[in-house]
Amino acid sequence: MRRLVLLVALAVLGADPAAQKASIEYQVKAAYLFNFLKFVEFPATAGPLNLCVAGRNPFGTSLDELVRGEQIQGRPILSRVILEPEPNCDVVFVPIGAASTAYLRAARGTATLTVGESSDFIAQGGIVNFVLKGNNVRFEIDAMAAEQAKLRISSRLLQLATIVRPADAR
Repeated sequence: MRRLVLLVALAVLGADPAAQKASIEYQVKAAYLFNFLKFVEFPATAGPLNLCVAGRNPFGTSLDELVRGEQIQGRPILSRVILEPEPNCDVVFVPIGAASTAYLRAARGTATLTVGESSDFIAQGGIVNFVLKGNNVRFEIDAMAAEQAKLRISSRLLQLATIVRPADAR
């Protein structure tokens, strides 16, 4: 009976179990991205905090819904998809399949928090990388890369992360 209810619910939602799982995964990642903004000290500038998604948007509407109307330190948060590297991003999320090298190269030397999800993202110069451990989304941080980007990450966030160096990254 329980299985039948699940199958009916999935049919009504128009999703298969694999698609539903990906949706939940990216809802969790969207929540992490939003919370990263609270625990990373960005240089004081006027204007919104720009959270950019490189290439395709795996979040659907969940990221936009999370940040809509929110502010951090008096700065509104805007999320948008970018099809090529841009200089006005405070955070760049690079999903699997996007050309991470181009986005990381563009962010080098700027106060941009780079977040990815590929196994070599930190080795390529990224700062935060999502990893799946079983059914849980976790994240790794290269604290030295954050320091080089002139970003200060809260010790509370660092305690939740696996701290890695590029040589340690898988």
